[in-house]
Amino acid sequence: MEYPNAFIRSRIVLAGFAIAAALLAGCGSETPEAPKASAPATAPSATPAHEPVSQSEHQIFEKLYVEKCIKSQQKDPDNLINNDQELGRVCECMAKEISQRISKADAVHFNKKGEFPFDLVIMSNQAANHCMNQK
Repeated sequence: MEYPNAFIRSRIVLAGFAIAAALLAGCGSETPEAPKASAPATAPSATPAHEPVSQSEHQIFEKLYVEKCIKSQQKDPDNLINNDQELGRVCECMAKEISQRISKADAVHFNKKGEFPFDLVIMSNQAANHCMNQK
């Protein structure tokens, strides 16, 4: 069975986004993290999983995610999207998709450290699939 070029191309681009997301998972922020003082054992968690993400945290997340997504894809020699406008559209779509499902803990972690927790890498792969299929 022959697949149309657009289908094959979208799968290759999707694989590129998945690889980029995996690579970004290991990327940390440029500034070293200051040592943290240990919290008392009786203190509740600062970011419980069930706590909702605030609107400002969503906005910060989306902006930072789009910046990292575009930079990583522009550096990827295998990226088939060479149009910056289209790349921006896909990265913005991914950021909005992920932002709808992200936990407060993952949003805070990403916003403060610029690192991709494992759950965020998985969400990035799912968002890339969704956004690449939208045209």
